[in-house]
Amino acid sequence: MRRILGVSIDNGTLGAAVVDAGFRSAKTVKSEEVPLPAVSGERADAIIAALKQWKNEYAPAGIVIGLPLKNFSHHLIDMPYMKKPDMARALQFELEKYLPIAVDEYIFDFITMPLEQGKVSTLVFSVKKEIVNEFVGYAKEAELDILSIRPNIFISLNSIMDVTGEKTISGLFVNMTDGACEIVGLKNSMPCYVKGFPKGPAITEEIERLSTLYPGRVYFMGNADPSVTGKFNSRKFEMPAANGLAISGVRKTRYPFNFLPSGLLRQKPDIYPFVIGGFAAAALLLFLLTGVFGYYKDSRALHSIEVQRAALKTKEAGTLQERMKREALLDDSRILLNFLGRSNTAIKALRELSDALPKDAWLVSFSADEKGKIEIEGFTKKTTDLVMGIEKSTAFRNISFASPIVAKDGEERFSLKLEVSEP
Repeated sequence: MRRILGVSIDNGTLGAAVVDAGFRSAKTVKSEEVPLPAVSGERADAIIAALKQWKNEYAPAGIVIGLPLKNFSHHLIDMPYMKKPDMARALQFELEKYLPIAVDEYIFDFITMPLEQGKVSTLVFSVKKEIVNEFVGYAKEAELDILSIRPNIFISLNSIMDVTGEKTISGLFVNMTDGACEIVGLKNSMPCYVKGFPKGPAITEEIERLSTLYPGRVYFMGNADPSVTGKFNSRKFEMPAANGLAISGVRKTRYPFNFLPSGLLRQKPDIYPFVIGGFAAAALLLFLLTGVFGYYKDSRALHSIEVQRAALKTKEAGTLQERMKREALLDDSRILLNFLGRSNTAIKALRELSDALPKDAWLVSFSADEKGKIEIEGFTKKTTDLVMGIEKSTAFRNISFASPIVAKDGEERFSLKLEVSEP
């Protein structure tokens, strides 16, 4: 069995659960709550002390940390369908419109929901790196191997679905925490609405309003007032988020958000990429050898023509036939010289851009220097599609924004910097 420590952080409470997880079972060894001080420095000391205690008493193989909804920014964005790595790169640019500071200051993760053909609705959660680094530091100081950092709300929602045995849920999930009420609107188990509200009388009216938008049962988690739960077709659960966090360390979850820094993510060994990489390298080598052979052949032909041309210059052109032969050789020489001189960087780059740009995009400015650095400006309906089109071309690298995107009248003005890839 593998022993995992789950830790749920709330406003004033740290919940913890130690679970022995096997192939088909998960047994809770210990579950408890620790009150946290309000002062920041004392709070950090209390968390570290608790983690060290559990490390010494239970020797867990790793820790899964859960954070409250207030630590996350969340946005629902319509995007064209693409594979997850491509979607992550596209969102790197798209989130510039939604986040108050640079995207590089956040760690984000997402899940997608199918819409009409070719499009998906993407629920993106983002958390500042400084928050993640703070909790990673706590785990390191306690000498614990950190497995993942997740939003508490989706771990609790996943736990409810496991307990009820329902494959799909539609309606509302209401998570009552120490200081807030967190709500998720669900359609066929897909989160279409996420928001946190302060506790108070107005929360009943908010649940009533949302229940008309997301019809179905209302699932309450935590210490919900019976006077509230009784007004709805509801079910109430009391399951510590820490237990679900610990189990998620060894089992797949329906909402696999993970905000662990990329340097700490564990990669499973997979021989398939190495095989594909080997074939790709062999194909690239064959392509390069073919190019070198072609270039050598053309150079030899050009050299031979130049030798013949030099020999002809030493003779007198006495007959029409000799003059025609020399002119033919000169034409061949010009053709080959033009062929070898077609490596002009700016022309090649403009040609590649013409192929890569979407049909609804056009350029108003293009500049390139002899080192292959390019700047372009123009208009398009969606800058994300334009950037993804350029990234698919192997002719360019290091694509970045020269200035922010400006949206007006249904179109976006973009300004990009990029470099021509080395041949």
